Amino acid sequence: MTYRITSTQQAQLDRLMEYHLNTCSSIDWKKEAIEPFYKKQTGPNEKDWSERELHYIPSKLSALLSIDKFKIKYWRFKQAQGRKKDVALYRKWEENYPFVESVLKGNQDAWRAAVKTFATFPCQNEILKAYSLHTYNQVTAECDIFLHSIDEVIPKKIQKITKKGHLRYHDMPKMKRYSLYESYVYSCLLKITNDLFAVLPCEVIYLNGIVGSKDVHQPILSTVIERNLHEDNSQPLLAIQQHRHTVSFKKRSGFDPIKRVYCPIVLNKKKV
Repeated sequence: MTYRITSTQQAQLDRLMEYHLNTCSSIDWKKEAIEPFYKKQTGPNEKDWSERELHYIPSKLSALLSIDKFKIKYWRFKQAQGRKKDVALYRKWEENYPFVESVLKGNQDAWRAAVKTFATFPCQNEILKAYSLHTYNQVTAECDIFLHSIDEVIPKKIQKITKKGHLRYHDMPKMKRYSLYESYVYSCLLKITNDLFAVLPCEVIYLNGIVGSKDVHQPILSTVIERNLHEDNSQPLLAIQQHRHTVSFKKRSGFDPIKRVYCPIVLNKKKV
């Protein structure tokens, strides 16, 4: 008898491998730290309209019909509006500058706030249970990702439908489940990596994938990802494994716990 997997379950399984495709907006913190304009000078919005008035040369017809007077009156009205916009723009920059400066200095609380505010992965419960972010300097971050276990995300049964439209359930082969879970893990980690590089000014990320409960958990993957070597590859496994990494995955048994993870503290000790 011929079966085919239901479209609903197929869509669920496909989604497990596509988290990395959902990107978030990048922030240029150095650009955010630059004044929008010098405070004592005319702002860009007001300047645009004042220059129109300055360079306006009325024609004989417009002068005859007094059209130029209406134009000048309109431009000065727009200049006043532009001035208000410039004041609001500069005030917003002044309010944000202390936070921007903290981010550029590598302040841990500021980095955590930036991730919580601008990254999209923290609110995607299907990607992770929790995460922990630490900073070590202006360019280095360590992030522990508490992932969902295989039993929480990969179904044990395959939903199939017969030619006659009857629904049947079959055990999913173990190797298939492990393969799907591997894809899920790498997709999640790539998504998180991309988000961190997008919203933080870091150059190096120490990323650790962890599974288990709050009290009993273990790392299954550890990697050091450098921004200048990172490629937002459509294949998450290749994108992660092109960097220094530690992982133990077997097709017949899945991920094994690893004993050591990459850590900035260890790296800094070696350099001393």
